[in-house]
Amino acid sequence: ALEELKEETVTGRVRRYGKAAGFLRQGFQSLDLEFLLPIENYSNTLTSLKLPNGVTYTKLHDDLKERGFVIYAGQGGLSKTIFRIANIGDIRQEEFQELLVELGNCLSIQTK
Repeated sequence: ALEELKEETVTGRVRRYGKAAGFLRQGFQSLDLEFLLPIENYSNTLTSLKLPNGVTYTKLHDDLKERGFVIYAGQGGLSKTIFRIANIGDIRQEEFQELLVELGNCLSIQTK
């Protein structure tokens, strides 16, 4: 991992994560998901989103996991009201796009 970071550089990695976060956040907005915080307060690697009405974290997590994606629960008092999505690691743009499609599919099933 350190060799990969050395090759990419810290600046390059921060830039790549920022680009991925921006892409995902635009997608979350197009899915009408509500952010927990103003976008400018987020890091480049993790986004917290409010669970839509009628959607449970457990069901959303399990549905996405079946499709090959992992999300994270909110912590403490937020565990039943938000979910979190990280964008760190060696993840391609196509995989982020697929996540957005599958997230939209899961949400539409749960809110019907």
